[in-house]
Amino acid sequence: MTRSSSNNTWIKIQSLLNTINHIFIGLVGIYITVLGKNLDFKDTAMHAFMTTIGYHVLMAEALMSHYKVNPITNRFSHRNKSRIHGILQFLGGSMALLGALGKISATENDHFSTLHGKVGLAATFMCTVSILGGLVNFFQPKFAHKIYSPAEIKYRHNLFGMLTFSLGMAAVLLGYRTLFFWKYNDAEFVRVISLASVLVYCLTLIAPVLSLLDKIKLRKAHKQDI
Repeated sequence: MTRSSSNNTWIKIQSLLNTINHIFIGLVGIYITVLGKNLDFKDTAMHAFMTTIGYHVLMAEALMSHYKVNPITNRFSHRNKSRIHGILQFLGGSMALLGALGKISATENDHFSTLHGKVGLAATFMCTVSILGGLVNFFQPKFAHKIYSPAEIKYRHNLFGMLTFSLGMAAVLLGYRTLFFWKYNDAEFVRVISLASVLVYCLTLIAPVLSLLDKIKLRKAHKQDI
């Protein structure tokens, strides 16, 4: 098999995996929306809806916005992809933060006695950092360039975005193990939706990991030029 043929095969595999990922993202998003609606979006139902849509749907789509095999965004220019990424990331992060803060204000300290609560708190902190970092990365203010180069800013934004998404998805997965979720779902469904979310996490990270590797190369090249 020639190198060109091998590359084409890899692109086709990525395209198929990306399509599968969108399907899983959509199915989980629809389910959590229906569950929240059936429970009138009250208390924990609202928390689950806001955080799951924030991390599992909007942030996942944001991370794939620059992915060349993503059929939703591959027709747009690089600048418009960046705008789509920024809007989705901001909306997803805002929903996740509001969902987390609502739960924090309702439960005070009790929620943080669980692993789900502790990981969720870490995800909330990282989400705040990522939103601020995203604004710096998008607008590239002059004061930031006095501290970091543009390549370094992009690298850090990419890395912290992946860490935030990882913590957010970990909190979502742990949420499937809470009494609230088990009250409305049987064990078999919990296993199915957990598997779907793990696949979404793994497939979503293909694009940002490839992007991070490119940014690491640019970062090294910049340091060598200094």
